[in-house]
Amino acid sequence: MTFSTRKIFNTSIAFGLLASMVSGSIIYNCKPGHVAITYDDGPYDYTSALVDLLDSRQVKATFFVNGKNFIDLETNTKGQDALRKAHASGHQIASHTLSHKDLDTISGQEFEDEITELERIVYGLIQVKPAFLRPPYGNANDDTVAKLEGRGYNVVKWSTDTKDFETHSLQPEMANVKNSFNSSNIDEGFITLSHDVYEQTTTELTSALIDYVKSQGFEFSTVADCVGENPYR
Repeated sequence: MTFSTRKIFNTSIAFGLLASMVSGSIIYNCKPGHVAITYDDGPYDYTSALVDLLDSRQVKATFFVNGKNFIDLETNTKGQDALRKAHASGHQIASHTLSHKDLDTISGQEFEDEITELERIVYGLIQVKPAFLRPPYGNANDDTVAKLEGRGYNVVKWSTDTKDFETHSLQPEMANVKNSFNSSNIDEGFITLSHDVYEQTTTELTSALIDYVKSQGFEFSTVADCVGENPYR
């Protein structure tokens, strides 16, 4: 059985099984028994080392990338190399827009540029265009979602926020993860949110997160695998 957000709305059986994965047409969860580890705001100085760690643990992650946020991806060769490395290693590359603007607050050409300029940069580096997009700040009203879907995107948020941006401390980060998992049906799948722009996420949090996910009996997926869709257009 493939887990498609589009099929969910057309098949009552699939809807009954996977209704918790989406709200409207926004993806929040992975398929039952699976966890998608995701990272926002990169690539950055720590992304390459993070890819090495994930590869050493045989875990595929999803990177929601910006073009002009922590770095300018058009000119920063370290970031370019990290993006190519992640893609070549089989990790999913997805859009987090060009410069991390709140999509609910912009329109017209400004909105278009946030989407198409990131596509252009990514395509120039790895010759694919992402089919998944996470809106900055998780903000996506009905109009924003409709515009993104009209451009061929699957819109993704998350079920589990590590909040690694708040303290850069493992204990509260993992408490956030465990609270999320423990408050949900054990058969439910999860999408975790972290940020590859923080060193502690690479050196400490990711390993602890992988260990915990495995200890709970979950398997790892990319976000595209969670819903049975092609990651690229």
